[in-house]
Amino acid sequence: MNADGNREGGMLERLNERFAALAGFCFDHRLLVSALCLAILAGSVSLAMHIEGDASYEAYFYEGDTTYLSYEAYREDFGSDEVAYIGFELPDLEHGPWNVAAMEALVSLTQALEDEVPFVYRVTSLANAELTIGTQDGIEITKIEDDWPLDQAELLARREAYLAKPMWVGGIINPSADFGAIIVEMDRSSTDPPEAILAEEDEWIYPGEPGNTENMYPQITDARIQEILDRPEYADFVFFGSGDVPLNAYYNRILFTEPMKLLAITVLVISTILFIAFRSFVSVVTPLSVLILTMATTVAAMVLLGFKINLSFGPTPTLLMAIGVAHSVHVLSEFGARFRAGGDRRRALVDTMYLVGVPCLLTSVTTAVGFASMSFVPIRSIGEGGIYQAIGVLAAFFFSITLLMALLSFGRATRPPTGEAVESAKGGVGTRRLLDAIARFNIQHRRPLIAAFAVFLVVFGIGATRVEVDSNWLDDFWESSWIYATTTRVDEEMGGTTNIIYLFDAGEDDGIKEPAVLREIDRIEQMAGEESWLVRKTYSIVDIVKDLNQVFHEGDPAWYRIPETREEVAQYLLLYESSGGEEAEEYVSSDYRRANLELRLRLAPTTATQDLVAKLSRSIEQEPLRETKLSLTGIGALWLRLMDYIMSSQIQGFAIAFGVITAMMIVIFRSFRIGLISMVPNLAPVFLALGAMGWFGISLDYNKVGIAAIALGISVDDTIHLMARFRHEFQVHGRYEKALEAAMSDVGRALILTSVALVLGFLVNGFSEMRAQALYGVLLSSALVVALVADFLFMPSLVLWLKPFGPEGERRPEQDVQSLRHAA
Repeated sequence: MNADGNREGGMLERLNERFAALAGFCFDHRLLVSALCLAILAGSVSLAMHIEGDASYEAYFYEGDTTYLSYEAYREDFGSDEVAYIGFELPDLEHGPWNVAAMEALVSLTQALEDEVPFVYRVTSLANAELTIGTQDGIEITKIEDDWPLDQAELLARREAYLAKPMWVGGIINPSADFGAIIVEMDRSSTDPPEAILAEEDEWIYPGEPGNTENMYPQITDARIQEILDRPEYADFVFFGSGDVPLNAYYNRILFTEPMKLLAITVLVISTILFIAFRSFVSVVTPLSVLILTMATTVAAMVLLGFKINLSFGPTPTLLMAIGVAHSVHVLSEFGARFRAGGDRRRALVDTMYLVGVPCLLTSVTTAVGFASMSFVPIRSIGEGGIYQAIGVLAAFFFSITLLMALLSFGRATRPPTGEAVESAKGGVGTRRLLDAIARFNIQHRRPLIAAFAVFLVVFGIGATRVEVDSNWLDDFWESSWIYATTTRVDEEMGGTTNIIYLFDAGEDDGIKEPAVLREIDRIEQMAGEESWLVRKTYSIVDIVKDLNQVFHEGDPAWYRIPETREEVAQYLLLYESSGGEEAEEYVSSDYRRANLELRLRLAPTTATQDLVAKLSRSIEQEPLRETKLSLTGIGALWLRLMDYIMSSQIQGFAIAFGVITAMMIVIFRSFRIGLISMVPNLAPVFLALGAMGWFGISLDYNKVGIAAIALGISVDDTIHLMARFRHEFQVHGRYEKALEAAMSDVGRALILTSVALVLGFLVNGFSEMRAQALYGVLLSSALVVALVADFLFMPSLVLWLKPFGPEGERRPEQDVQSLRHAA
């Protein structure tokens, strides 16, 4: 019985034969297989060129999500809620923003932003902010830009007038009047279709390139804003850019540039590992060819499925590269040993695939299951990521058994055998001694090892129970990044950089003008304002109505309140609109049926927002609203919904992955006992990842939601290779200790190499501009180190203790031993 002959046995043996036959086919038809793979590469690259990006918050939600639908309804009434928020100060000028020269420049800057920036809906600054004052005939709405020029005394008088308007303090000017802001509102959203966010051709940054994302919103908007701010006439200003536009533009640029940077670093790292391990240029080029084709195919699949590159895509290239190289390491290790020992290239390939084909298939399926388990979670970007990452894992396997076989077929068909045994051809003397020492250590210390790992699981299991679900999007970035610094400064000086919005529906047209309705809005606004450490600023139609009431009563602060009758409210708003007032449009629908209350929040963990919403909800339950129907919306509400999804997604994803992979292990080994034993060591990397988060206070957020399922899906690969070989060697030798020594000697080196490739591959994420992605890489790398230790020092001890392969002493006949050794 040999690799080319007929083999009898069970399902695994038949699969072994199929893989051996496939290797022979790829050798005999190497040119055809290579050409087909080259055609797949060409088609994949062509498709991949059409991939789009989506860095918006909405990328996390499916279209049918109720919270997302509520948010969309809000946008239909009030338009896009995306803004560029530009804080500024003038430290070298007396009176700061209220210096005559500074204000003249601000008037010019405001106009330039309105006229020259694509997709702008409105620009609001001190230069054009409405200032409502009373006159003999009613009211007058004045703006600094309309009355310009003003002298210094007049400008300082305006400063006091604006500081007396609660509407503007904390929005475009801070209470000390030395820090201002420009709010640039957009008429587009990052989720609009490409044709809607492509700028006019004469505005393109890159002429003749309509597909270039730098010619699209928000990148082109951000670039134009920055170009204007950099002009010499505004040199006295120190700007602090924040808000949706610069943040989404930054994310989009990262999405399209950073994966390639990290991919290049990963290629360099993996190439170095392969060259050191195999001392061969071919052993570097052939796996990289497989990995490049894998990446191209994965992105092409994303295009076909209608997926976009979103915030979950970042680690994908390095992840697939690291996982994909594992197959190549096992193939190259077996092939190199067999070719040196036997001297026949075709026979070496056939025997290699007979031995490693099934384990590689099973590891690919289990890893794909780990990723695919996340496709069931309600977070869209995570769910889509689980699908295309699973596709990438399976693509890597497919090309490893086809393209890699074809490429290894080139070269001398035969060479003089070296006479080395297969086992001694794998690694040097040092590697063999290390692996022998590990096997002996398991044999001599099995019970202490089991006890040590039991303690490990308990300690980190307790840590896993301490994990808290929380997030703060600013923590995604390094503290040294410009966006962290500017956002923090704006948040300190002004009215918060995130928000939640309460939407009030009065049930009828003009219903918002009813004083009872306004009082309900005011009640919620006042309660929210009591949490001043978190709620930095509030905006609503009530603020405008109160201000109008005060203006009509000669500016008396006692009249800064809601009028008593609907007629008064209607009259004030009519005069306001006829006088040119436009600010109310931000807070009430055109039919005055719906109004919104915006709470601007300081940067804080999302749990703080949850507590605020819960407090307001309890108050509303105790004293229900009678005049309006209330709903929560806005970006902040989407984050809150995301928080609800995160923990359920972690539990659901891990449960699916663990259940499916455990069932697969039972089927693979045709033993319930062996299947369960093989899964116990794989709890170690999962417990480490979650336990470390719990003990070190690392929150479980949207970046780490799938870490348990993914760690399990990847770490089980080494277990399959080692357990399969362990069982095979037991069938050969009939003794557990001898089987362990043989199995460790056979596959141990390959397991070390694949683990090193995976760990270093994930550590490449440390070069990311995103702190969250770097931390994800560290956690996953640490988990995989523990996985290898568990496979080397825990799983063998369990097998030696529980003896799941059957009783010892049933050694195969000598002819069967020789046949099995030849096949193995």
